[in-house]
Amino acid sequence: MKSLRTCLLILAACALTLHLGVRAAAARADVVEVYANAVISADTEMLEKILAPNYWHIAANGHIQDKEHFIASIRNKKLVIDHLTLSNLRRSMIGGCTLLTGNGILRGTATPALPEGLMRYSVVIARNGDTEQVVLFQATPVVPSADCKDGNCAIR
Repeated sequence: MKSLRTCLLILAACALTLHLGVRAAAARADVVEVYANAVISADTEMLEKILAPNYWHIAANGHIQDKEHFIASIRNKKLVIDHLTLSNLRRSMIGGCTLLTGNGILRGTATPALPEGLMRYSVVIARNGDTEQVVLFQATPVVPSADCKDGNCAIR
């Protein structure tokens, strides 16, 4: 009976650990969701908050911008994102940083012109005090294929 009780306590502890791990992963995903929504809605105030001071944006057209220029391009409507989905996100953590990779659809306009459609995304999130901020966002156009759903996308 005592060993059964011990097993149940161990199982309960494992379930709690798994639950807390899932909640922590969901919290990180929320930063990505807030980022995507802020970009689509051109919410530059939110972008000021969630982008790290050393943020880099590598657009699907290869154009690279720092935080200041990225937000200015959205504010001035030189970059307008109509649709941005991120799916199949995979996480890798090192210290206070999380690397997320996944794929999704991108539609929008920019100067220089943006390729649209299926993209491979890389997002780096870092802890800055008590908050998580996006440090890097990169979109790479890819060729749709059956393998791409697992992250093995051929680059366009």
